[in-house]
Amino acid sequence: MINETGVVIGSATEAGPRRALNCDAFAHHVFHDRLAVAVVDGTGTSDEVARFADVAAEVAVRVAARRSAVHGIVAASDLCADPEVELPSPSGAIVVAVAEPGELWRIAWAGDCTAHAHQDGEAWRLTRPHTNGQLLRDEGEPEEIARQHDHQLMNGVARVDQGGIDTVTVRCPVLVLASDGLLRVSDDEMTDVLAAHPSPQDAAEVLLKTARARSGDDITVLVVRHPEVTEEATAGQPR
Repeated sequence: MINETGVVIGSATEAGPRRALNCDAFAHHVFHDRLAVAVVDGTGTSDEVARFADVAAEVAVRVAARRSAVHGIVAASDLCADPEVELPSPSGAIVVAVAEPGELWRIAWAGDCTAHAHQDGEAWRLTRPHTNGQLLRDEGEPEEIARQHDHQLMNGVARVDQGGIDTVTVRCPVLVLASDGLLRVSDDEMTDVLAAHPSPQDAAEVLLKTARARSGDDITVLVVRHPEVTEEATAGQPR
């Protein structure tokens, strides 16, 4: 768990049980008291993908803390984009969040990494996965059919010049960023975990364990307290 002045981040990450490497990565950076946090879920399993995910996460947060979450993703994309290739590799999904005054978060994403807000005892997902599975859901296909296509990314770090970058803004004391392994944990389940585990580190670890029961993928979970929110101010409160 990271616990610097004004920065409290619980983190948990684990390779899939049948994977030789964990190709997820996460990073945070503070510039002039401005916090940026990112999760990258590398596509595939190889040393190259794992290295790419690490570098992409670090580049994204350093740029995002100075400029914006969108600029952070664009900078990460510059590491791997190839206009002459339909599916450049290495690549992956990414979510970046920047903390602003007033418990505000500005979030950007490409792919199926996720962001969830937690406030007043409720958690809810902020991001919409850029996957073929989600597209099928939107078109009214049954869940059992759509789920079979959730692994098919329609956008990612290397393709933001074509797929674009989605954004959302929210005010909340606690934000959860994760790779797609957390998608099968419902909002109600996340609400219960965050209420039962006020420590961001404990909450991240329990959320990972909950997701692991339903996913063989690499899983990364960050539980991030907004820098303006103190532990004393939230003591005894559901967060």
